[in-house]
Amino acid sequence: MSKLDEFPYIPRFSFEISEELKARANKLLSTHGIRKAILTPILEDLLDMIEEHGQIVVGVILDESVKPREVIKCMAKAERKATQ
Repeated sequence: MSKLDEFPYIPRFSFEISEELKARANKLLSTHGIRKAILTPILEDLLDMIEEHGQIVVGVILDESVKPREVIKCMAKAERKATQ
C-alpha cells in the first residue's frame, strides 16, 4: 500500500474570511463536523439555484441588493411573473 492509498484525497474549499466571521463560526459552529454538515447543503442549494437560474443569482448576491436567505423568495417571484 502506498502513502497515497493511506491518505486519500479529500476535496476542500479554502477562502479568506474576516476575523469577526471566523470568531462567530468558532463560537456557533464548534461541534466537530457541524460546519461541513451545515455548509454542504447550503452550497448545494446555491449551486442548484445558479444552474437553474443562471448567473443572475450570483449577481444579486454580489450586488448585496438581496441577502442569500431572500434569493429563493425573489427567484420564486420572478418565476411567477415570467409565467403570467
